[in-house]
Amino acid sequence: ATARREEGSARGGRVSVVMSAQAAVAAARAALLSEPRSDPSTTSASDDAAKARARAERLKAAADAEVGGAETVSETIGKVFAGYTCGTLNRGIEHPGDIAEAASLASIPLPPATYPLVDAIGDDVVDGGKLSKLQLEGVTYACQKHCEILPDGCRAGFMIGDGAGVGKGRQIGGIVLDNYARGRKKHLWLSSSADLHRDAERDLRDLGCYLRVINNCGELDKDKTPREKREGVLFLTYSTLVSRTSKRSRLDQIVEWFGGADADGCVLFDECHKAKNSGTSGDGGTKVAQCVIELQRRCPNARVVYLSATGISEIGNMAYMQRLGFWGVGTPFADADKFMSAMKNRGVGFLEMLAMEMKASGKYVSRGLSFRQAEFTNIEATLTTAQTRMYNDAAAFMTTLRACLMQALQECRADAGRVGAAKKAYWSAHQRFFKLMCVSIKVPTVVAEAKRALEEGKCVVIGLQTTGEAADAALELTPGARLSDFVSTTREMLRGFIRTHFPTHVVDVAAPGMRNQTSMNFDAMGGMNPWGGFDGYSLVAKYGGMLPNGMMMPPPGSTMLPNGMMPPPPPPPPP
Repeated sequence: ATARREEGSARGGRVSVVMSAQAAVAAARAALLSEPRSDPSTTSASDDAAKARARAERLKAAADAEVGGAETVSETIGKVFAGYTCGTLNRGIEHPGDIAEAASLASIPLPPATYPLVDAIGDDVVDGGKLSKLQLEGVTYACQKHCEILPDGCRAGFMIGDGAGVGKGRQIGGIVLDNYARGRKKHLWLSSSADLHRDAERDLRDLGCYLRVINNCGELDKDKTPREKREGVLFLTYSTLVSRTSKRSRLDQIVEWFGGADADGCVLFDECHKAKNSGTSGDGGTKVAQCVIELQRRCPNARVVYLSATGISEIGNMAYMQRLGFWGVGTPFADADKFMSAMKNRGVGFLEMLAMEMKASGKYVSRGLSFRQAEFTNIEATLTTAQTRMYNDAAAFMTTLRACLMQALQECRADAGRVGAAKKAYWSAHQRFFKLMCVSIKVPTVVAEAKRALEEGKCVVIGLQTTGEAADAALELTPGARLSDFVSTTREMLRGFIRTHFPTHVVDVAAPGMRNQTSMNFDAMGGMNPWGGFDGYSLVAKYGGMLPNGMMMPPPGSTMLPNGMMPPPPPPPPP
């Protein structure tokens, strides 16, 4: 364009100018056009045209270089991620997915695999595709690292940092199967949710491992543990690990069942980032982190595996990884505090270097689904008239509910602490309620999109933000039972809030200056209540004149709560 413009000026003609849209070309053009021009009075038109052509050639060369260096999205992804290929194993079925790993990790090979995994798990697991080659690699290196003993006498651990789609649960099953085949009968599997024990059973059964999965610690509370519970995989949550029974802590109970210092089974910390706040900075840390560290200390011979896709996202969150050998005897750092102090504030680049060192030493793998050919689309779920009316009614009801709550707290003479707790509970229920409502409004659009995708021969994966299982479980419904109405999670949530957090007793201070307060069992609305107080539903009806989703009030004198719910038992008579 510049050449045509300058040639036209030399001939006295006019040409149209076409501007490039590339920012790189614009920058190159600006640099070249800044060159000093010759004086028209001392040069001929042919000289100007020749110089213009030369300038145009330089411009084109610079633009080609800039455009050639401009990165596309795929090229950028290619620099951050690299396709993953398993080059350490000769047997196994390829993983059914496009897998990638960080480009920095891809440049570092794993050490040679020498562990005889097939001897224990069998040819059918390897050649039959029950574990893909990718998963076999993770299992092999975990078991291989467990053969090492750290300088402090503890058994070395391994970390699986795989993302979604690789199969961390299936790799856990492979590790358990290998150890079970070699005579180790007790294992601990910690996870974030008790509901995942069914997935744990499935992963083990799919591999042909029928070792019993003990769901949480309920069976361990009995005076004599049944014979079939004396070995197996004890599946528990991190919240169970920090809890206590009436006699002792769960941690003591778990360590005793596992075998303590003599235990040589696996301790599998699934979603191990739950223990990230270990309190190395002096704040004490969370109970979960403290118990995870203590469990490893009491079982020095256990085979520890950490599993998390975000385990090395921050150096300060690695203090619970006691078995990776970063600190302690034989290292430059005496403890985790010294390690964190030396490594903090070194940026993401250092974390990449740390991950590379971990992979090179055979104690870390991190793979995930590739973003190649991935697309992202926002679909708007247009509100119908009925949905708009439902939302407005819900907003009006929540406003009324708050007014009723404040009035009830005032009539019950609640102190500041009780008022604050009630407000906190209200706003928590408020957020959960509207989140579920917004999700439910999207369901018809999601269903329509899913059906369309199925008609096109695609597979559909739906991610649930929340299931509402806790609210539904509170109804204690029997599977297969016929219900007279649709089970609404939001309605049960509101019922639970009203039952639990609405004040129903008047607080009376016996005398000025006394710390103890007594609860007076009389109805603040006037008259005695048959249950020793008054129910929150009556308050909502009295102050707001409405109840959520058609709740019916019981007739006067009835001993039934709304919708058939039984009242609490009456309080004992006063002494």
